[in-house]
This record gives sequence, C-alpha cells and structure tokens, in this order.
Amino acid sequence: MERIVDYRELPNSNGQSIYFRMETDPKLYMTLLMKGYKVINNIKDSTKDTIYVTGRRQDYTCKDFEEYKALVDSKIQESLKEDNIVKPKLTRFSFDDLLNHKYKIPFVLKNENQNGGREKFLIETEEDYQNLIDACFFLMEKNLFNTTPEALSDEKFKIDYDKYLNMNFIVQEYIETPTKFNTTVRLLTSPSGDLLYASLKYKEPEDYKDDTSLLGYLLSEVYPISTRSIVSNTLSGGKNLLLGENSYKKHDKKLLDSHNIKSSKFDDLVNSSLKTHKKYQEELGIICGYDYIYNVEDDKWYLLEYHSRPMVGDYSKRQSIPYYTKEEKLSAEGRVRATALTLSLKNNR
Repeated sequence: MERIVDYRELPNSNGQSIYFRMETDPKLYMTLLMKGYKVINNIKDSTKDTIYVTGRRQDYTCKDFEEYKALVDSKIQESLKEDNIVKPKLTRFSFDDLLNHKYKIPFVLKNENQNGGREKFLIETEEDYQNLIDACFFLMEKNLFNTTPEALSDEKFKIDYDKYLNMNFIVQEYIETPTKFNTTVRLLTSPSGDLLYASLKYKEPEDYKDDTSLLGYLLSEVYPISTRSIVSNTLSGGKNLLLGENSYKKHDKKLLDSHNIKSSKFDDLVNSSLKTHKKYQEELGIICGYDYIYNVEDDKWYLLEYHSRPMVGDYSKRQSIPYYTKEEKLSAEGRVRATALTLSLKNNR
C-alpha cells in the first residue's frame, strides 16, 4: 500500500503540462500552480506529454458525454477482455421483457448510475419476480393513492419512471461468491504501474433494506423481495480487509484463501488492471478504482465496474487521514491524486 503524500510533497515542475478540472479539488489545483505546473482544462491545449490528473470529460468526435462514456466503457472492457476478464452477463432492463418473464432467476437488477450499493436488487424467487412487476406497475402508472401529502413532496416522487427504469437499470447475471459473505475486491491503480491500494470488502447477508429511492422503498416495504442483501460496500456497513499484509487472523486468512488471492490468476487480474489504466490514462485520469467479484463456480474474476473518481475512504482512513466531511473527502481525494502524480513523475524521470 502506497503512503498517501501531503500536497507540499509534490515535486516542483519541470514544465509538465497537467490536465485538471479545478472543481475536483481546488487545493490541489492551487498547489499545482504554485509548484509551476502548466495546468490546462481544455483538451485542445494538451500535448503528447500532458499528464491527466483528472480524466477528460469530452471527446470532440462524440455528440455528448453519454456517447463518450459509452465509448470509454467499451474500450476498458475490450482491454480487460484481452486477458479474459469480462463483466457478468448484462442486458438492458425492459419492462416488457419483465412482464414476459424473459429474465432467468436469480438475477440482479441494478441502477448502473448509483453508487454505495443503492438500487441494487437480488431477485431470486418467483414471489420476488411478481413483486418486482407490481412495484414497476406502481411506478409506471404513478399509482400514489396510498401516499401521504408529506411523501408526495419528496423529490423521489418527481421522476418520470417510464424513462427512469428503462434508461438507468440493467439486469445482471447473479454470481455466487465463495463464502457466506457478500464479497468484492477493490483495486486502486495508477497509470505509473503502481497498485496504490487493494482490499476485499465483505458483508454478511442481512434483511434487505433500501429506502433511498421510491423503487427501493417499494421493494423493501410494499412489495418486499427476498431478505438476502447482496451489498458488500463499506458505505452500507461492509468491512474492509486490506490485501498484502504480512499476517492475518484465522478468519481473515480463510476468507482470502477462499478467493485464491495468492494465485497467479489474481496477479494477472492486478496486472491487467494496471495495463488497462496505463493504456487509457487520458480517459481515466491519474487514479482508477476497479471493483471485481469472484465466481466460485468457474474460478474466475469478473469486472463489476470501474470508477475514474473512486471513493478513497478506506485507503485514507487506513493512514489516519480524516474522511468524514465533504471538505475532508475532497482533500483526501486530492492527496491520493497527488500521490499518483508523484509516482508518475518519478517513473518518467
């Protein structure tokens, strides 16, 4: 695990061009300027030597950001696929397909634009399936006859759910992990070829609860689905097990061994992640968080998602860096980017 540097530890510039969006962290932005870096925020001002501290947000061959994001997603997945790392089978959610029972149980219905385990639903019984249909009917028909005036003022009721469901949700193949826990692995990489941080997130299944959205409320309370939550995210109460320690407690070692963390397959996963980040550093920026899930049935790792602005709370707290307020989170993210930039500059010399 790399030590997170302080802003003042950033080396002075030798004229490097840095692409950086100030809104990400104003303090890091000012630090770069004070240390003599040429900071740009327009792709047209970049050169072949520009280092992208934040990923570019626009491609001039694309009509909008959504088209650009889809392009980048396909590139990342194509790169990982070269090393036999793929996503679980995915299909775009369709209410018509749901009604026609075209989805094979068990499956995961999730909002691909939500983080922290929100709006992620495991459908594993016929009763779950019917309750999902009923909940969607509720939303599509805006059937609010049992809703209080106070609830109607809530922002989550002011959504065009016809578009919301079909545009945001995907149906994902359910993957069985090795133990009783819900588990995922987070790799935090730098295009310098350094693995900044790696951890196994795990959480014991518990009663399903997600009332952060109207759909979550309906499937938790009105049309309840199965009680087995699949979330491992630490934001939702999951625990974090740092990889690469010299020794582990018996419970932790057993959990890691069940995922073959010391195998060559896991080493290949790390190397493929680093290679992909280096290849697409311009799009991803100086840090990238990959979330993977291990399938016990075929002994393979699958990509769940990647983040060009990953949450760095576990990494920061591990080094006693505050990560509670909005300002602290911005500062922690800035310091992690400063760490990755320092490594990149060091490797380029």
